[in-house]
Amino acid sequence: MPESGKRTTWDLVIAVSVLFIQVYLAARVRAFSQAFPMVRLLAQSDNAHSNAVLLDRELAIYRSYRQNHPPKRRPYDSRAQRAEILQLMRLRAWSARETESRSAVHPDSIRNGRKAQQDKLRSERSVGSPPWNRLRDGVRWLVHEIRAVCPERDFGTRTIARHIMRAGVQISGASVRRIIEEDRPQRPARGDVVQSMRRTAPDHLFNPPRPNHVWHRDMTELRVLWLRFDVAAVIDGFSRRIMKLRVSRGTAITDELVSPVEEAARASTVPRNVATDRGGQFQIAFRHALQERGIRHARRRCQMWQFNAKVERLFWSLNRWWRVSLVVPSADSIQKRLDAYATWYNLHRLHEALGRLIPSEAALGRSIPEPKKYTEGGDVEPVIRLRRRGVGGDPRQRCTVVSARPRHVSAS
Repeated sequence: MPESGKRTTWDLVIAVSVLFIQVYLAARVRAFSQAFPMVRLLAQSDNAHSNAVLLDRELAIYRSYRQNHPPKRRPYDSRAQRAEILQLMRLRAWSARETESRSAVHPDSIRNGRKAQQDKLRSERSVGSPPWNRLRDGVRWLVHEIRAVCPERDFGTRTIARHIMRAGVQISGASVRRIIEEDRPQRPARGDVVQSMRRTAPDHLFNPPRPNHVWHRDMTELRVLWLRFDVAAVIDGFSRRIMKLRVSRGTAITDELVSPVEEAARASTVPRNVATDRGGQFQIAFRHALQERGIRHARRRCQMWQFNAKVERLFWSLNRWWRVSLVVPSADSIQKRLDAYATWYNLHRLHEALGRLIPSEAALGRSIPEPKKYTEGGDVEPVIRLRRRGVGGDPRQRCTVVSARPRHVSAS
């Protein structure tokens, strides 16, 4: 065992190798930046050759893992892997011996796979079927299940295809006929179905039926120079309206976490549900504080990012706007800018998810008029006006208003 503090021979070898490769890469970078095309082409060729050599060393390591085991104890190759090996064998023009040395597969298995590819009955069982136009096992199992439940002669392949297409799955009558001739696949595991059900949530939390039914609450971080500020956001899930944006310094306690919801509730109305993520600050104390005020706490489950996606989309827009902002690093000045941003967001920003409405219009239940098409040669032409200005002195918070009033051509 080497003494502590002394370098070993391997450490010296690795250090020399790293030094050599750094010098080599520096020379290659200079060659890439040359003005002569031939020099750049030689640098690209040298780079590809170096990567190929390193990949060969990497494959040799993984190949040795399989070759160290007897053929009967080697890992089992799936049908798709066998097909890849045989296809690579044909593309590289390898023999059975060379394929065995490179893929660590017994030559008998390679010969049997080549014979099975030429046999129509054995090909799918040995190397599988080609991946194109092959439906999933769940759809194939459904076709066999419908045939077992409805064996009548008038319930043919086209009728089975129509019933499956009514459920939203694309399939043709020819595909149904081909699947019926195949062996029946195994039934899909119920564990996958149960897991997908666990990742869902009640529809009234994703799509609230009215304003102030679900509020989304989350926090993000804003940096001004070397200072860090936490911003708490509360938005309405129905109208995407910002109910509250509040900046703070340091770690917030439970009362400070609930206070933005209370301030927004005093300005509007008390929500029925408040949705949050699984952050450590939204724990039992936060839930009890909401329950004392008559508000339900809906917390996101694991691996369900869509639950709080509306407020996360707000943070994405806010961070893009804040990235190029110049502001004094104080809580009061940042709060003033955030209030101006919330005003512009609620009164002037169009949302595609709201049908091109702004949040204040969606909260009031308004709708945009049906668009009309004005063509050349018609009796009515539009009188169009355009107004554009910045909100709060910020040119990036644009307010663009387009108004079109119909006017008869004869009246002009």
